[in-house]
Amino acid sequence: MARANGAARKTKAATRMQSGRIVQVQGQNPDGPAFSIELVTPAGATELLQRKRPSAAENLNAINAYAEAMGEGRWILNGMPLILSRTGVLLDGVQRLRACIKAGVPFLTVLAQNIPDDVLHTIDQQRRRSFAGVLEARGVPHAHALQSALVKLIRYDDGKMLRGAGTASWSRMDRVLRANPDLEQAVKMSLESEATVLSEAVRTPLLFMGFRVDKTATRRFLDAIAWPEKYSPMEPGARIRDLIDITRGDPATRLKPVMLFALCIKALNATFSGEHPRSYTWIDRTANPTKGEEFPALLGYSGLNDPGHADDTEETARKLRDAVERLAQEENVYPLVIETIAPQTAEAYLGHNTRNRKIVAAHVDAIARDIRAGNWMMNAQPICFSRSGRLLNGQHRLSAVIQAGEAIEVPVMRNLPEEAYDTYDIHAKKGPQLGAAFDSFGDKPLIAAAAVLLWKHELKPAGTRNAKPTPAEVMRIVEQHPRLLELRTFGRKMIEFGRGSVLTYAAYCIERDDPELGRIFLERFESGADLPRGHLILELRRRMQILRRERTSQEEQLRELMSAWSRFKEKPDLERLSATA
Repeated sequence: MARANGAARKTKAATRMQSGRIVQVQGQNPDGPAFSIELVTPAGATELLQRKRPSAAENLNAINAYAEAMGEGRWILNGMPLILSRTGVLLDGVQRLRACIKAGVPFLTVLAQNIPDDVLHTIDQQRRRSFAGVLEARGVPHAHALQSALVKLIRYDDGKMLRGAGTASWSRMDRVLRANPDLEQAVKMSLESEATVLSEAVRTPLLFMGFRVDKTATRRFLDAIAWPEKYSPMEPGARIRDLIDITRGDPATRLKPVMLFALCIKALNATFSGEHPRSYTWIDRTANPTKGEEFPALLGYSGLNDPGHADDTEETARKLRDAVERLAQEENVYPLVIETIAPQTAEAYLGHNTRNRKIVAAHVDAIARDIRAGNWMMNAQPICFSRSGRLLNGQHRLSAVIQAGEAIEVPVMRNLPEEAYDTYDIHAKKGPQLGAAFDSFGDKPLIAAAAVLLWKHELKPAGTRNAKPTPAEVMRIVEQHPRLLELRTFGRKMIEFGRGSVLTYAAYCIERDDPELGRIFLERFESGADLPRGHLILELRRRMQILRRERTSQEEQLRELMSAWSRFKEKPDLERLSATA
């Protein structure tokens, strides 16, 4: 009892020393993430654990390490938060909460709330293939049309219609969608529109923009495209219909979506003003710098509501820096900013990366690939700086920003104790897992490992260093190769002959190489029946069992299996097999 009381006294003392408050300098809005410092009791931890995801696993080593630190009063507020989603689901923090219960003492932690449920992929290494997949999982109708409209509208706002800017980040699309609820209705109306001759990829963003300016005129414009015979031949919508009809028969003259969008904006402007030009033309400046034009602007359209996309002026940046520096002087105050970190900023932050761990190049490569693919979505895990300005956590994300050459959104927390640095290593690393749709599927590790093998042998980018696929890439492989998922049963049944992942991937390769002959090979390999003495499949079974007992590598087992398949394919000797049967 005395020992327990001593631990409790230490914990209370540490709590008093570390208590404080987070001040969100920027990025705070009713619909955005909210951060606070909370004292979590064992009873509170029990309540929070009732909200955890069904698939959330426990790591006993991490729990024991945390519990020991908490019980001895060594717990440090390190900026890594417990994360609650918008729907109240516990996305991250299971190990710390279990440790709190085990130690029987409260602990101080950052609590992040109102985090999108879909950021799980960046916390627990799960990711769907596209933002449309995220929307579908939420039950949002017409997800792909909605994503397409978001991409085009964001490009329009950014003035990048002509520059091939790629897809906006998931976090920005999510933020914009929530700030513009009329976009979902615009998609629905567009899909119900009779102006189907106008490409949906153009019709939907045009309808959204037009309705923001003049609903009546926009309806007239689309109606004239659908039913030009009801209007004067010079009606702007009717003229656009003529252009579409004239050009769509020949792929060489068919209007490309960007060109059609530009012409429609000009024609819709004419509809707003009541003008009736004889023709509508637009010359892409990137194709013709001399006679080209900038992409047309829709008159009266003020753009998307995007609360997190403030003007990146030097004045704004200076005010932000001043506010952070002022707050950092206050005791027990932790300034937190939701920042858009560009490569230049990442380089500056890494300049404070002293006495840190060695950077793992493969980890940086993986994050950079996800950033370039537009799969980064801001989660609540901050980049952390100490009171002295030293970078405590986040070097891999910052390095990936530089490598990808693109910015990401991330919370940045400052003024943390120097001692927090030593606590990051005991945070359990989480390996690739499949998405929520596979939560009830018991062979997730096997199929994930088989997908990793496929990636290494068929998809790994040339020149990558010790590379592993990102969780997004693993999930994409499973989605694009459903037969790989089905063959897990073969891998599981044949476990005495090798690793399940090797057998699954090898069976997939063999079937894909020659479906009929591969079926015969795999059936005989599985049963070992009706094979003449000395047959190469019998020898393969013997060799694979030896390799299994010797715990050889995946690559060695795969090499043995595929070599036997190659020899069998060259000389299957089916007549001899049939005679034996």
